[in-house]
Amino acid sequence: MYSVSWSLRASAFVILSSLAGTAAFPQAVKFIHKAADPLPLANLAAGKAPCTSHPGSAAAAPNMATAAFGDTVASCDAPPVSVPSVIPCHPAKPSQIGCEAPRDLVQDGLAAMGKPGQKILRARDKVLEILQGENACSEWLRQKDANPADTFRTLNYAVDRHGEEFVHFWKNSPSQYTYRDPYVASVRQDTGAYATITLNAGGAFFQSQAAALEVVKERGEVRTIIPRSVGIGPYPGNSLSAQTLALLHEFGHVINLLAVDFDNEGGKSVENTAEVLRYCRAEIDSKARRGTLQAAR
Repeated sequence: MYSVSWSLRASAFVILSSLAGTAAFPQAVKFIHKAADPLPLANLAAGKAPCTSHPGSAAAAPNMATAAFGDTVASCDAPPVSVPSVIPCHPAKPSQIGCEAPRDLVQDGLAAMGKPGQKILRARDKVLEILQGENACSEWLRQKDANPADTFRTLNYAVDRHGEEFVHFWKNSPSQYTYRDPYVASVRQDTGAYATITLNAGGAFFQSQAAALEVVKERGEVRTIIPRSVGIGPYPGNSLSAQTLALLHEFGHVINLLAVDFDNEGGKSVENTAEVLRYCRAEIDSKARRGTLQAAR
């Protein structure tokens, strides 16, 4: 029974194959050749179909993303997805569209410190204005640091609330006195970026006067005298010019442009201050605001 049925089907298959074989082979070759050729634009355009909904499906639109990424049975063609080119943000161009300038964390920290922080921030802004410009001061600092403004912007600040707060003075001769003001600021030598400048709360960065103590070495006595004015270089204490000079002086130590002058030994701190003034006084005294700092913040 099974053998008969098989022979009839096999005979029919042989007859049909012999009749259609000559036409089928050229068509198969033609089809393969056409599939291998790249499709012309006209064929691509003609093959696109508008999105339609099918019975039993929610909607075609939610499936468009799937169809666009290789769903061979999708009934609609998704529109091309336009992805804008990404332009990296440049730190020197904070106004670039799509970019947000990086936050100045040091500035934020100073703003949170109250009045002392505001005074430091004001002087810091002035120094950055100087360093970002083309002038004798920034050129001098570039001897040690090619980008002094970038390095200065990284510096941190601390306030020494337990530091010296009295002016000490003593007689060297019946008519000559030596005065020693409270220290103004300190920083470790040649520390570079991210160093911390410590400012004395009782020094001339924050104060314009300090109580004076006379030291009588012969008797080992100390007498309190009326307050005495304090300053930094030629500038009165607690002024923007004095504060700017103080930060530039400490920055000179940060980049190792100024020699170590701990405790003003041998008058070295005074000499270093004079060196800073030699190159930077014109900019310290300048009241102009060029606007470059605000653009960089």
